[in-house]
Amino acid sequence: MSNWYYVQGSERLGPVGEETLRELFVKGDINIESYIWKKGFQNWERLKDVTELDFKSPDTGKRKNDKKEAEAIDESSPELIFHFDWKKVRDEEELFFIKIGLDRKSTVVEDKFGPFSITELKEAIDDKRINNHTLIFSAGMPGWIEIGETPLDPKKMSVNLSNIREPAPLLMVVQHDPLPLVALINKAGIKECTLLGAGAFQTGSDLLCSIYAGSTLKAKNIKVNIKEYSPKSQMAICRIVEINDQAKKIMLNYAE
Repeated sequence: MSNWYYVQGSERLGPVGEETLRELFVKGDINIESYIWKKGFQNWERLKDVTELDFKSPDTGKRKNDKKEAEAIDESSPELIFHFDWKKVRDEEELFFIKIGLDRKSTVVEDKFGPFSITELKEAIDDKRINNHTLIFSAGMPGWIEIGETPLDPKKMSVNLSNIREPAPLLMVVQHDPLPLVALINKAGIKECTLLGAGAFQTGSDLLCSIYAGSTLKAKNIKVNIKEYSPKSQMAICRIVEINDQAKKIMLNYAE
């Protein structure tokens, strides 16, 4: 019998047997969008994508699930589980941020840019706009590493995530339909913050967000208003509408 682990809220629970997992599903404690894992899986998978499990709850259970999901959307900011696997990244996916400054011979101010795809980064390397010492980060990585530690270097066949040059930055997971968006907090603050890779947001819209330090959830239910958005730079300036004490502490710790 397989031992299954599952995600409920922000907790990873288990192990449980398949029958217990089914009972949790029928009761509405987990649903087809819930993440599950067992030994042999490379990453956490959504229940609906695990073909060996064919869970079908009665209509009453489904209505309970639908109600719980609706309440979660209305009352709580989004949560994600981050897993980074270079082998699964498609060349056109814009997932990577870069930090320049330490990779320059002359003294310059550090700055962050992104998100970029593997294709775009390779072009930047060929044009000598970035180099093997440029720092790179993607959600799920433990911190900033040098491009020379990734397969972007033709001499490197794998990615070395252990040689961290700088700690992981703050990320903001932003409420968005149909899926939450992940943005890098370029400038932190308790009144305003700047996001990179925030997505094509409408100026003036209010959004519910969660804050992560690397892959760790640090604060929830922060409401921001999109003050400005630049599609060219993929940057959004957000006004903080609602923020709790925990989020304030985190933002102030990361504020420049």
